Amino acid sequence: MSPDNKHYLRCLETLKDSVIFKNLEKRDIQSVLKYMTRIKWEKGVFKNSTEFNSSLHFIISGRIKGYQINPNTGREHTMFILTKHDVFDILNLMDTETHVLYWETLDDLEILTISITEMRRMLAENPKLNFSTLKYLGSRVRILEDASNDICLHNTLSRLSSLLLKYFNQQSHKLETINNLPNSEIANLIGTTRAVVNRHIQELKKAGAISVKRKEIDIENVETLIAFAHDN
Repeated sequence: MSPDNKHYLRCLETLKDSVIFKNLEKRDIQSVLKYMTRIKWEKGVFKNSTEFNSSLHFIISGRIKGYQINPNTGREHTMFILTKHDVFDILNLMDTETHVLYWETLDDLEILTISITEMRRMLAENPKLNFSTLKYLGSRVRILEDASNDICLHNTLSRLSSLLLKYFNQQSHKLETINNLPNSEIANLIGTTRAVVNRHIQELKKAGAISVKRKEIDIENVETLIAFAHDN
């Protein structure tokens, strides 16, 4: 991206706040941004992991989900929902092995894309960038580890409560990232069905832990929600 681009400064500021770039000098971020291209995808665009074998994408705005699907039953499991400051598909930096993962934009998505070859070169040349990228990758692995433990060890009401707490912003007192998602999408995140999520939401409402207005969930009592999250 050229410094003359009208989106340059906004994209630069967004990168500066991301985990991968926030500890880098401005000139180092600019040297990476120089090789990036801004792209927009509309809400509802579907992709699969094979389309990202040679590129890496940094999210400037919007949300995208990464999921797997059983071709025989059509059942989905959402691995993660990515938003501003996130990166996909970061596994392509590690090796050239293909993996089955599908993607769907949940909003209009604005991204910066860079070739894997170029990014690998920069990682080799900049130890700080290399370290921060590994740190981001580690955080993603931890998210998958936690999700795996939840599905194996906790019941669905506990998993739903933990999910709501995970995305609850203590400063704004708002639910973020998963806000305004339909219950079917929330179900896909915790490995259950929409009917089960519907039932549990009613339970949480009755207990005073949450309220629902215009299909958006508000956290009303954090302590009550924590109690549900810890009740296996």
